[in-house]
Amino acid sequence: MKLIDRMLLSELLVPFLAGTLAVVLMLIGNMLFFYAEVLFSKGVPVLAVAQMIIYHTPFLLVLTLPVATALSVSLAVNRLARDSEIVVLRNAGASLWRIFLPLLVAGMVISVVNFWLEESVVPLAERQFRRVRDRILLMQTAPLFRSNVVFKVSEYAFYIGMVESVRGNRAELRDVQVWEMPVSGYARTILAPRAVYDDGIWRFYDAHVHIYGKDGFAVDARTTGEITINLRVALEELLSPPTPEETNAADLRRQAQELEKAGLPATRLWVGYYFKYSIPFACAVFALCSAPLALTFARAGSFMGVLLAIILVFLFWNTLLLARLLGNQGFLPAAIAAWAPNALFAAGGLFILWRSE
Repeated sequence: MKLIDRMLLSELLVPFLAGTLAVVLMLIGNMLFFYAEVLFSKGVPVLAVAQMIIYHTPFLLVLTLPVATALSVSLAVNRLARDSEIVVLRNAGASLWRIFLPLLVAGMVISVVNFWLEESVVPLAERQFRRVRDRILLMQTAPLFRSNVVFKVSEYAFYIGMVESVRGNRAELRDVQVWEMPVSGYARTILAPRAVYDDGIWRFYDAHVHIYGKDGFAVDARTTGEITINLRVALEELLSPPTPEETNAADLRRQAQELEKAGLPATRLWVGYYFKYSIPFACAVFALCSAPLALTFARAGSFMGVLLAIILVFLFWNTLLLARLLGNQGFLPAAIAAWAPNALFAAGGLFILWRSE
């Protein structure tokens, strides 16, 4: 059967590479179209645009590889079925499970590669992409502070309840909380109903300060008129805390735990954490679903392989988006929201394969 395995994998290779290239180019074109107005109006250098494309491509690959897997498996099985090669293999005593085994193994290998990209390459590349993008956007307007997020700068962690206004490098804020976490000495918490950020200088008004000893118990609490913290940090670093795409699974888990310890909701971070694992392994799910579906509809022609892949991807990604929405809103536990689409489509693929067998 080794010869058959090599034949099936060779059938998979060309459509997989072609599908990956086609989808990545399409997503890059969509990204450039989204930023086209800024790129043209500000005369952004070609080098900066090229950097955006290079740094964002690993993230696009993570989204593309499941699609390319579905497309290549559908086309490969469709071609083998139309030329009656699968019939010959069945007559030789091979089961569908055995015939499709190299395709399923290939799907799992692609999933592992995709997970490696998601964990090791995408966070670093996305941070560079954001820096280039924000520099371009800052040519047009200052970025906005974000409400209801926690971000860390130096030994401080900031939470902004509401952003009232932003003018240039100055922002007026409401309901701000600051956790100071020094390496040595006493920790303190600052609670301020009003604060102003001005080019790296934080000023807190009518602030309540709680000071904690090394044992974690409060040793002092006071109200003060104004507190100033001088942090000459690039504005965009403060305004754009890392997104889940810029963070690996371990750091995302740690951020969620820290947020929960501070008494703040971390639902979206937990959902993003579990999706870090589920999305890459959609490649294996697509391999499992596409093979029996392509076999079932092979008589409809070669175009059916492409159409099946498109329909399968459309259904899966919309199910995924719905599950993510329900997870972010708290209607589904984070782990179930992330893995339910994979489990649902994998079960469907196994059922169709069992019926075909």
